[in-house]
Amino acid sequence: MLERHTRPKFLVFVLGFVVVITLLAFSFAHPIHDFVEYWTTAQLLVHHQNPYSLAEVFRMERAAGFEQTVPIMLLSPPWILPLLAPVGLTPSYGLACLIWMIALISAVAWASRMLMDVYFDELRIPEISDTAFYRCLFAFTFFPVLLCLRYSQTAPLMLLGIAGFLYFNRKNRTITAAIFLSLTLIKPHLFYLVWLAVLLYSVRERQWKLLAWAVAFVAASSGVALLLDPYAFKQYFDLTRNPYIEAYPSGVTAGIRRLLGGVGTFWIQFLPPIAGLSWFAVYWHKHRANWSWEERLPLLLTISVVTSAYGWLFDQTVLALSVIALAARRAAQHGRLPGNVVALYTVLNCTLMALWPFPTLNVLPAPVLLGALLSRDVKAKAVAVTQPGMVTD
Repeated sequence: MLERHTRPKFLVFVLGFVVVITLLAFSFAHPIHDFVEYWTTAQLLVHHQNPYSLAEVFRMERAAGFEQTVPIMLLSPPWILPLLAPVGLTPSYGLACLIWMIALISAVAWASRMLMDVYFDELRIPEISDTAFYRCLFAFTFFPVLLCLRYSQTAPLMLLGIAGFLYFNRKNRTITAAIFLSLTLIKPHLFYLVWLAVLLYSVRERQWKLLAWAVAFVAASSGVALLLDPYAFKQYFDLTRNPYIEAYPSGVTAGIRRLLGGVGTFWIQFLPPIAGLSWFAVYWHKHRANWSWEERLPLLLTISVVTSAYGWLFDQTVLALSVIALAARRAAQHGRLPGNVVALYTVLNCTLMALWPFPTLNVLPAPVLLGALLSRDVKAKAVAVTQPGMVTD
């Protein structure tokens, strides 16, 4: 029998071995999923062709084995192109996929560790936050994270960005926090309320360093993109004006658009952000005087995601931040994770797995539940402040 102190090391070794074997098998099985869009985009970029060309992307995706009748296009702005460029340096699809998957898994693990350090801090819960290894694993318990890894989407990089922002901002390392925050602009629409809060916070506190460095880093990344492709922004804007963008409804309005036939319904896609901005106006007015990023960001991010103009279930990987924040609050209250919290979290993950084939429905359960719980926490804290003698659960 293994000694007690050697068990964690043995567990790490076994888990690491299984992950490596799984990654090798998965990557070199030539999986034709969403990674094909990143690989073809990167290949076109490094060969000085248009990475936003429908025709060229479709041609390369078909050559890679993609069998659908419509190409999968990269819809992120050109400042993401330098992040993808290394993927185009290898002609091997399998090897590129392996490198990409390692990067995504590492991003989730690092983000999980930073978020656990921010929210759990010194709170040690066995098998959850007791060791650095467990802290790296917590985010992997959220189904959208696993789904995102299955499709090799970029959400882990955005999760790393928002986690790094919180972690380094807490340590007053503003430049590093700004660099991480800029990663959320891979898909800006998911973080539109977060960036609005950053802008208003900078104005209110007269602290421009964070915002200035984030903008500077995005500008530098855009400059590198232009060096690789001088027409990148024009090509991107040409793609955004193409009917391709309107053809794929997503987010909370997807079902409505499909019921109405899709044609002429593109404007409906932008109704949720209007609702989100209305909510934010009230929320900011109420909390701006005592703004704390650690306290406010979980609910702010949750509302931003659910009211974004576009959104898929794997994009909700970034809501691992809200999951960890809620888990930490419940654990701090009870000294452990209550059984009802674990059961509710299990039901949520099972529900998301069951609804996975139904994009109209699967985007709602996680942000609705997380938003309700976070809002309840805010109200409970407000009551506790106004009635100091009152004990809340």
